[in-house]
Amino acid sequence: MSKVLVIYAHPETEKDSSTYALYRHFIDAYTDSHPDDEIIEHNVSDYMPFPLNKIAVSVYNKTMAHKDLNPDEQRFSDARQKWIDEFVAADKYVFVNPMYNLFIPSEMKSYIDMVMQVPYTFSYSKEGVPVGKLSNKKAIHLQSTGGNYHGSNGAPDMSSLDLGHQYIGTVLHIMGVDDFKGVFAEGMDHDPTHAREILQHAFDNAETAAKDF
Repeated sequence: MSKVLVIYAHPETEKDSSTYALYRHFIDAYTDSHPDDEIIEHNVSDYMPFPLNKIAVSVYNKTMAHKDLNPDEQRFSDARQKWIDEFVAADKYVFVNPMYNLFIPSEMKSYIDMVMQVPYTFSYSKEGVPVGKLSNKKAIHLQSTGGNYHGSNGAPDMSSLDLGHQYIGTVLHIMGVDDFKGVFAEGMDHDPTHAREILQHAFDNAETAAKDF
């Protein structure tokens, strides 16, 4: 049995959301194919408790200097650690979001800042090279966007502009997760007359990816 951790970032979850629809097609197909797996879902747009704020920076600086934390910092550190431990314990990661200005939503970035922590998810070699701690895991990125970026629907390949997908792949690689792929629902705003067909094609791709994930 695998533990699947879903990080979903979208304030509008069900109402007229292509992101939510893409996710539902994926996760329903996944549960049909992997009925014994445990699925944990977080919508970080609804609840993102530990951003990289003043307390987080103070905890980091004091930890690096081997100084004691004050009570507020200790509570923050202990509560955040539960989220880090959950991330480390997962076998598979599903990141779900709409594209915002070529990037991921800020709440998802905050979540990644929270779990990308030395020495739990990666460390540095004596030469300063990052060494991932999360090997033998896999991840998938489900993303919706109104434009075309990945050569979908006969459009030119502009994947170099999808900074969010590149970022998630890069930070996962640093943490040791190299089995990473993406499924994209894109181009609905560019070609609204074919939006239904575009979405159905993306849904089919999501269901196929779910069975192999």
